[in-house]
Amino acid sequence: MTPPTSPTPTSPTPTSERRATEPTRSPLALETARFVAVCASLALLGWAFRAAPTPAQFRTVTACAPPVAAHPDVRWIEQDDARALVESADVVFVDARPILDFETGHVPDAIAMPMDTGVLDPATLPLVQGAATVVAYCDTNDDCAESRHLAGLLAENGVSDVRVLRGGMPLWLSNDYPAESGPCTRCP
Repeated sequence: MTPPTSPTPTSPTPTSERRATEPTRSPLALETARFVAVCASLALLGWAFRAAPTPAQFRTVTACAPPVAAHPDVRWIEQDDARALVESADVVFVDARPILDFETGHVPDAIAMPMDTGVLDPATLPLVQGAATVVAYCDTNDDCAESRHLAGLLAENGVSDVRVLRGGMPLWLSNDYPAESGPCTRCP
């Protein structure tokens, strides 16, 4: 008779056998998951930007506040729109910068109306009355207080269509738009 044998304790499964029995992720499944994630992200981006206005629509529909709060009829004018008006006989450009800056370079045929004193020279007002549009500008790419102040004074004095040039003279020059230097030929 054989002696009774005690049951052999079960030994833990070797690591290699355990890995073989666990579910594995195939490279194809990972690539599919990545593809689905990228497609979902692109779909969300497309949905988010589906109604984004064109630059022209943005300027006319979603423009920010008028440049002169007290005169909501005074509006901004973009550089390309102002460039299209530079040779029009019905449009007058007015420069709010100090006279020395004006003489260094200005929009062709512009009128110097420096705002360094903060007041409008009464002798220059008749030069803009009767113009279909008056475009005020100054020397900053950002929000120029001088051109906005000049635009407000012009509106207070009965000039009907006053605009403030976004980007001022620096952006005008960087766009390589026409400019001239020298004293004001149309000033009193």
